[in-house]
Amino acid sequence: MTCSCRYRFVTDPKVTGFGDKRMKNSIDRLSEGDKYFTQEELYCKCYKPTTFLTSFGGFAVIATIGFGVIFYLEMEGSPNVSFLTMMFCPGLILLIGLIVAFYRVNKIDRTVIPAVDAYVKKYFPPNLLKTDKIKENSFSQVKYEEFTPDHFLIVDCRETLAQLLTNGFHRDHNCMIMTSDKFPKKAFDYYQRYKQSNPETKLYLFHDASLKGDLIGNDIVANSSWNTSIEQIVDLGINTKNLMSTNKGVWRCKSELAAHRKKEQYINEKITCNWKYMIDSLPQGRLLALLGFAFTSGYPLLSEEFHQAYLENQPNSGGTGGDGGAGYDDFG
Repeated sequence: MTCSCRYRFVTDPKVTGFGDKRMKNSIDRLSEGDKYFTQEELYCKCYKPTTFLTSFGGFAVIATIGFGVIFYLEMEGSPNVSFLTMMFCPGLILLIGLIVAFYRVNKIDRTVIPAVDAYVKKYFPPNLLKTDKIKENSFSQVKYEEFTPDHFLIVDCRETLAQLLTNGFHRDHNCMIMTSDKFPKKAFDYYQRYKQSNPETKLYLFHDASLKGDLIGNDIVANSSWNTSIEQIVDLGINTKNLMSTNKGVWRCKSELAAHRKKEQYINEKITCNWKYMIDSLPQGRLLALLGFAFTSGYPLLSEEFHQAYLENQPNSGGTGGDGGAGYDDFG
């Protein structure tokens, strides 16, 4: 589709349920203040899950109008039929409404990721961090040898690495950041040299909630080149066992998205089927602020210990990301 201004639309609202405007608005919000964002953040921003109350409420309004029309027509005809209608129709409408609402709430989305991918391919946002554009020389400007880090932070993907570096998290918290597959190599080489002279150095982990995420620490310990032990691992990421503490968030499996539900069976099904709970579903400013607090407290995100420490400290400044006053309840 092309409008009168010659703009070529990527999405068709009749097919996807939303148009290019939603993606453009999401990009504008994510890049406010010249911030950089990941493609998974954009997925989460464009994804608008249907809540049970919204779905049931919408159906109830339409059903009530329909019932009123039927009741009026029946009153004009047979009073006996009207009585039966009054007796059985409300219950039937309620049952159908509940079924429709539950179906829509549990529905897996298969349109957002393909639509966003197509939009990005045609109109690549300048502040989007794309994995295939992140190379070893992308971090040539980072002078690892010019500062002595207080922490070494290990993340599960290059997009998160680039997100934290471009938004200044390493400067604000004086930490060296690399991925679990030892990228960038310059950072890992520096870590190895530092570890030789500082054998008690700890590694801090940050990752999505998934089976793979739960095992990152064990995988690092099993790799002798890291020269570390499980006692020297501090996991600040989201562990799958802590997902019962939040009502919010987005799950992803390949090109499918689903809203988080605070139900053990639902969570176990997602984990078993290799879905991951995306850390990027939390707004960026709050995410960076809470990760900064996790560094200070040493507790993993969403854990009861983290929650308690956060409530006791109530930080007023978000640090990196500038989202001051961001509360723990933003996780749900």
